[in-house]
Amino acid sequence: MRLRKEKGLIVAFDMEDVEFAVNLAQDLRGAKGNFAIKIGRPLEMQVGKGIIAKIKESSDLPVIYDGKIADIPYISRKIAENAYDAGADAVIVQGVLGSDVLEEIKGLGKGDVIAVVEMTHKGSDEFIQPVAEKIADMVVDIGVDGVVLPATKPDRVKNLVKIVKSAYVISPGIKAQGASPGDAIINGADYEVVGRAIYETENPKSAAEEMYKEVMERCR
Repeated sequence: MRLRKEKGLIVAFDMEDVEFAVNLAQDLRGAKGNFAIKIGRPLEMQVGKGIIAKIKESSDLPVIYDGKIADIPYISRKIAENAYDAGADAVIVQGVLGSDVLEEIKGLGKGDVIAVVEMTHKGSDEFIQPVAEKIADMVVDIGVDGVVLPATKPDRVKNLVKIVKSAYVISPGIKAQGASPGDAIINGADYEVVGRAIYETENPKSAAEEMYKEVMERCR
């Protein structure tokens, strides 16, 4: 199941409690809104790639493996292939690695490739931001399916979406990192990524639905 280029919310599964993650994936079935699930490394490291299969079996939503893949083409391809085979619909790769890595993964033809163009934290301003436009141009030429742009830097989202064009844009950094729901979508993103502000609540499914509603109302 691939992501569509339309407004939605991606729930970041960065928790370390596997049982909780599986239960949340089940709870999100039928949630009112356009949702997807992103599996982060903290959760993956608890049980390995098998968690991708567990979450996929428990949910009817698209599943993204957020391994921030960052290695030579051969190793990056192996990591991506394992994630796809375990059930991931998409994998996230560091765009700064260059075209050969992205082309290697794209060549698998097994699912979406999402390239990180720029990140949310201040440190990314030191080395990634100065070349973000070049990364954006490159990933468009390769034909990646999606890109990651930082919701914490809405002006950067606004500028970079003009380059990435047909690729869908996912933007992390909502709530816990300081961005407000709707900040990224208003500036051209398709999906906003929310983790702790959803899964650390008493009722995560309701929190996800409420935040989706808040984003959609703000972006009318």
